[in-house]
Amino acid sequence: MVTKVCVDDFAIRKRHTYGTIMVDMESRRVIDLLPSREIEDVVEWLKTYPNLSIVSRDGSVSYHSAISQANTAIVQVSDRFHLLKGFTDAAKKFLTRFLSANFCLPQEASHYAGTATADYWSKEGKEDFPTKEHKQTLERKTALVKKVRELKEEGWNNGEIAERTGIGRQTVAKYLKPGYNPVNALYNTTYPSKIKPYVEDIKGLLSEGKTFRQISSYIREKGYRGADSTIRMYATRERKLLKEAGDGRGEKIERRWLIKLLYKPVDQVKGISQKQLDQVIEQYPVIGKVYDAGKSFKETLFARKPEDLEAWMEECQLLGIEELDSFVNGIQRDKDAVKNTIQFDYNNGLAEGSVNKLKVVKRIMYGRNSFELLKSKLLRLELKRKIN
Repeated sequence: MVTKVCVDDFAIRKRHTYGTIMVDMESRRVIDLLPSREIEDVVEWLKTYPNLSIVSRDGSVSYHSAISQANTAIVQVSDRFHLLKGFTDAAKKFLTRFLSANFCLPQEASHYAGTATADYWSKEGKEDFPTKEHKQTLERKTALVKKVRELKEEGWNNGEIAERTGIGRQTVAKYLKPGYNPVNALYNTTYPSKIKPYVEDIKGLLSEGKTFRQISSYIREKGYRGADSTIRMYATRERKLLKEAGDGRGEKIERRWLIKLLYKPVDQVKGISQKQLDQVIEQYPVIGKVYDAGKSFKETLFARKPEDLEAWMEECQLLGIEELDSFVNGIQRDKDAVKNTIQFDYNNGLAEGSVNKLKVVKRIMYGRNSFELLKSKLLRLELKRKIN
């Protein structure tokens, strides 16, 4: 008497044949094949096995509906492998949408790493050309003022000093004043920058790959009234920083390694280290939350506490990720079967293995057998097989 079975669909693509396979969990033998996976056909097929009490299946909506229509007393168990695969597929879709195939963690020297560089207008820690020029002019003027005063002390009049030094009489008189300071009074005076209010817009547009002309048009619409050369000068410097963050001098990460972390621990993934993973999660905290949700889901499936499923679903939906929300909605529709998964040890491993066996038998016949012959060959083979 068959009471506990697992069912799965199969496809024989050469003949475009699709069907359903049933495996007895206790004898571990294939007991029947159906050349269809349509709900109406599966319902009629299942009704020929009135003693079924437990059916393990994947998350197929069709099989869920067919089993419920055939016998409401049947306990349905959703397969753990398919549930975990469903979560990782959803997480993979999110990572594929969220990250480019190759992305870089910006280096610390760039404000694109989330830390600000030295201000564009700041002169701290560097000596630009105007600063050097001012220093040289100041040294020459200081020496000239000193010479003018020395000549005055020696008894020369202003006209003679002017002739000797090559400067005007008024300049000589200015240099001889007791409170005269050779430093230019306007030096280091800061004027409001016309472009400074638009720097965040420029950084964002550069990150999107916009041209100087597009940047100029955009910020002028927002009120910029300065010269285009100012935009070009600032944008060139920012583009250099952005390039440094994205070339070999930055931390280059391949998205595929982050996807592999959905299946394996970080010490088994060769393309990324724990330190790099920590940096990625620091830069994009939502990725860490997705990994935590996957770990928590796996623990929930094996904890034998069906009541924990509701709490996990609520926490996952709080992330606000479209792909995970879709997965959680699927669990909600099949919640009883998923809770049975947590409570019982049944799975679809026998059915998956039997589908592979079915395809081997088909290939032995070079794909030229009919469905009825294929079914007869497989069931006869199962009767001869010894069970451990």
